[in-house]
Amino acid sequence: MFSKNNNLLIALFIICILSRVLTSIYYVEDIDSLRFSLSIIDYDITKLQPHFPGYPIFCFFVKVIHFFTGNMGISFSIIGGLSTFFIVYYLLRMFNTGLKSYEGAYIALLIFLNPLFWLMSNRYMPDLMGLAISLSAIYYLIYSQRHGKHLEKGFFLSGLLAGIRLSYLPLVFLPLIKIFNSSERKRSLLIKYFLFGVGIWFIPMVFITGPSDLLLIAKKQTTGHFMDFGGTIFTDKSMYDRILLLFRSVWADGFGGYWTSRGPTSILLSAALIAQLFLGSKDVFRKWNSENKIRPFILCAGIYFVWILLFQNVIYKSRHVLPIILFFCILMIEGQEKYRGKIYSSIIYLFFAVLLMHNVTLIKQHRGFTAVQKLKNYISKNDDIGTVVSIPLINFYLQSHQLKVNYINVENFKDINSLSLEYSDTKDILMVGDYRNLFSSLSSSFYSDTTFYHNPYMNQMWSKIKTYRMQRIKNE
Repeated sequence: MFSKNNNLLIALFIICILSRVLTSIYYVEDIDSLRFSLSIIDYDITKLQPHFPGYPIFCFFVKVIHFFTGNMGISFSIIGGLSTFFIVYYLLRMFNTGLKSYEGAYIALLIFLNPLFWLMSNRYMPDLMGLAISLSAIYYLIYSQRHGKHLEKGFFLSGLLAGIRLSYLPLVFLPLIKIFNSSERKRSLLIKYFLFGVGIWFIPMVFITGPSDLLLIAKKQTTGHFMDFGGTIFTDKSMYDRILLLFRSVWADGFGGYWTSRGPTSILLSAALIAQLFLGSKDVFRKWNSENKIRPFILCAGIYFVWILLFQNVIYKSRHVLPIILFFCILMIEGQEKYRGKIYSSIIYLFFAVLLMHNVTLIKQHRGFTAVQKLKNYISKNDDIGTVVSIPLINFYLQSHQLKVNYINVENFKDINSLSLEYSDTKDILMVGDYRNLFSSLSSSFYSDTTFYHNPYMNQMWSKIKTYRMQRIKNE
């Protein structure tokens, strides 16, 4: 089947890479992306470049591509294009179809045009590559002819996955455990190839970082992830909010579905999505006790859903739902296995046409800067700003862009108190965020300066940043 579709696969491969390169972004859009961009220049986990667990496989491939391209945005986009292609490729294999078929074309368009997949393919992040490796591992562990062939590839890829996107490992827990308990021979095979996959990235990372430093940063960052940084069940306990925002990430960010403040095109997308999801679900239930391709994936996605619902930052970051989006894509694909008439075909054509227009708008906004990048540009162009007052993450973002101003950390009382001592009446103070209550003891005036925005469905992090100017009231 694939030998007959080689030319189409090669064309798809080229299109995936070119489309992502042409929509590359040439700025750092958020604090997470900053960590990875810094890691390409100087990989150092102790400096959180990137943050733990280090993502060494992903960073290695980006560094190699960056060596040849010399361009940060293009390097990340090439990885994004490759990841998009391999997601399509393994879905084609899972459903045993080719690009010449209606179902194969549907698979390619559904993944290629998915809004969040496209944005993540341009973002300086490893999530989409992790999704591609997860799907390929699941394919070899579960779907590869269902006769135990190529299991070693699944084990090896699962080991690699831990060095690309550690938080995606729950996706492969179920097949790994099932195979581990099935026979002594498979258990031995699993251990050997899985450890080989882990060793490829873990041994160099220990060598580069040092065992003691790596252990220290691992302990600190793991504790911070669950207890300090926000977004997990330990810091944001409302289960209602967690489920609602997780659903929003999947529905609105992942598929362009209607949500508050969205345009009329999202209503059309919503109607077409509901029709496809309904028919896909109907087919799954009808074939549940017979041949059902996605039943194993449902169980894998269910485990991952519980994992992110409790222990990932689904409150502030939509990128954690990529595997859930893939699950719903598979559900929609399941509903395309038979012809359903001209009316339904018209709905599908309309869906992809509207989705394309939706993507064009999002991509244009994505290339037009996030709010924090607009803030950085604003400060760099205003020489009258001498001090920035904000949270540590905002300050770190601005400092990393070599903005030569004084930085006051609103979470540090010493910094706050030093403001009154080091105040200069020749330069303005810019407060990023509203922390006026912290400076009530100062003889100062506050006035609103500039508010920076970006589309939150493009990136939920810091989509609105409000700034204030602080000026000392001179005592006559």
